[in-house]
Amino acid sequence: MTLDPDKRKRLYRRVAEEIIRDVRGGVYKVGAKLPAERDLADSMDASRTTIREAIIALEMLGVVEVRHGAGVFVTGEGIAATSAYATQDLNVGAFELIEARMVIESETAAIAARVATDKDVEQLAELVRVMETGQPAAIEQADREFHLLIARITENGALIDTVRNLWNLRAASPLASAIISRAHDSGLEARTREHRPILDAIRARDPAAARNAMREHMQCVRDYVLEATEMAEIESLRNQLRSQRDAWASRTAP
Repeated sequence: MTLDPDKRKRLYRRVAEEIIRDVRGGVYKVGAKLPAERDLADSMDASRTTIREAIIALEMLGVVEVRHGAGVFVTGEGIAATSAYATQDLNVGAFELIEARMVIESETAAIAARVATDKDVEQLAELVRVMETGQPAAIEQADREFHLLIARITENGALIDTVRNLWNLRAASPLASAIISRAHDSGLEARTREHRPILDAIRARDPAAARNAMREHMQCVRDYVLEATEMAEIESLRNQLRSQRDAWASRTAP
C-alpha cells in the first residue's frame, strides 16, 4: 500500500505549509498576527507541540517572527521564503524525537536491568556522580554517555545503533537543535536527579522499575521543552495582565 504524500510528510511540515498557503493566499498579510497556538491546533487538527514545532520552523525560515510578549507575526521576508520552502526540510522536530526516545529507551532500560553486570552498574553510577557535580558541560556529556551505556549494556546492536542515532539527531536536525537549545538550562538540576532512579532500578535488576523510571524521565524532558518554548506565551500573558493593572490604576488614581 502506498501512503498519501501528505501522510508521509512530517507533521510540523504539513502545518507549516498550510500556514504558508494562507500567507500566499492573503489570509495572513505581512505584519499580521497569527491566531493563538490553541486556536491553530484546533483549526488544523494538530497537537500543540506540532503547532509549536511548525512555528519555530517558520521562524527559522524567516516566514514568521515570534515577538516576545506580543505573539507570532508574518514577516516581509516570509513572502519570498514561501516559494522556496517546498524544497526545504528541517528534519525531525524535538517533540517527535523525545517521543521516539521514550518508546525505545524505556524498553532498552528494561533489557539492561535484566543483563547488567556489577561493572556496568558502577560505570552508570560514576556517570550519575559526574552529572551531580552541577557543571553544565560535564552534565551534557555524562547524560549522553549514560543513555548510550544503557544501550551498550543490552549487547543488542540494533538498539545500540538506534539509541546512538536518536542522540545524534539532536545535533543533526536543525529544528530539534533549535528547540532543545531553548530548553538547555530548563530543569537542569531536576533532569540530573531523574537519572538516579534509572540507576537504582538497573542496580536492583528490576526491568519494570527501569522501564518506568526511563519513561518518567523522558516525560519530564518533554515537559521542560514545552515550558521553555512556551515562555513567549507566558510573557505575553504577563504583559497583558500588567497592562490591565496599569489601566485600572490610571482610572482609579485620585
